[in-house]
Amino acid sequence: IALLVASLLVASIFSSCNSCNKSKNNANELVKINLRLQWFSHSQFAGYIIAKEKGYYKECGLDVSILPGGPDLKPQVTVAAGTDDIGIGVPNQIIAAQSNGVPLVIIAQIFQDSPNRYILKKENSIKQLSDLKGKKVGLWLGGDEVEFIAMLKTQGMTEKDIQLIPQEFSVVPFIKDQYVCSQVTSYGEMNFLAIKGWTKDKLQVLSPKDYNSAILGDLIFCRKDYIDKNKETVTKFLEASIKGWQFCISNPDEALQIILKSNSELSKEEQVLVMQSVIELITTGDAPKYGIGYINPKDLENAERILFESKQIDKHVEVSKVFDNSALLSVKKDIKKIK
Repeated sequence: IALLVASLLVASIFSSCNSCNKSKNNANELVKINLRLQWFSHSQFAGYIIAKEKGYYKECGLDVSILPGGPDLKPQVTVAAGTDDIGIGVPNQIIAAQSNGVPLVIIAQIFQDSPNRYILKKENSIKQLSDLKGKKVGLWLGGDEVEFIAMLKTQGMTEKDIQLIPQEFSVVPFIKDQYVCSQVTSYGEMNFLAIKGWTKDKLQVLSPKDYNSAILGDLIFCRKDYIDKNKETVTKFLEASIKGWQFCISNPDEALQIILKSNSELSKEEQVLVMQSVIELITTGDAPKYGIGYINPKDLENAERILFESKQIDKHVEVSKVFDNSALLSVKKDIKKIK
């Protein structure tokens, strides 16, 4: 009897090591999930694409449909409406939703830094943020400018101290010197500039993190009632997604080939740089200590402060309601640990 009990105990331990083990033999009972991206399929979302292509979702008993986003398909809208189950977004969207009474919650913070950067040509001899007083600065408006305005405040400046130029998603005006400073993303426009010969050695790059003004980038979110009713499913989704990102970190070249096959319109030269930039965003900050997806309430408090001070939200939001890390905590540490 003692031997039988010991055998059952060992079996129980091994079966609990991976929340997806129970699902491997239930291919006919897959749980369907709609995952809405922020944009079209490319290396920014590599972890989810890899998780699907490598069968990680299926191993967890999930049938995940990865759906593109865009100007008319915003994840925070489709998830809030119940059209989609899980979305990829950024903290300001979730905080703003909570401010308006929409119960969206962050379930994993994938990027551990803001992807936004503010670039200047070194030839212009502008060494620091305060040197931009009176200068033309190109920013994306509609809420995307709040980090830079928060950065200015740390130097005793406001947006009135600069010539704020609404910019489109193009770096051509910056290249043509229509403004001296331009907002870009580390995985997007920065890579386009590098391909065009504007490498980092030719640029002065300002990061909001250096001014305690960073709003972190990509995260995974869902409705609060969805995780309350489907915690096991959400846990499995996070486990498989994190495995996908781990594969990208360990095998970036193979991951890139899978991404390129998923979208024939992608440029390999550009996607190599996107993959590198995204991996840097995932493996920085708290990730080396706490693992992929870690949610730090202090980061959200900082984001909430910036949004309130910039009047993007008209009332304070209780940060504890903005995230639910219960499913993330259920994912084993060795799965989240950066390999």
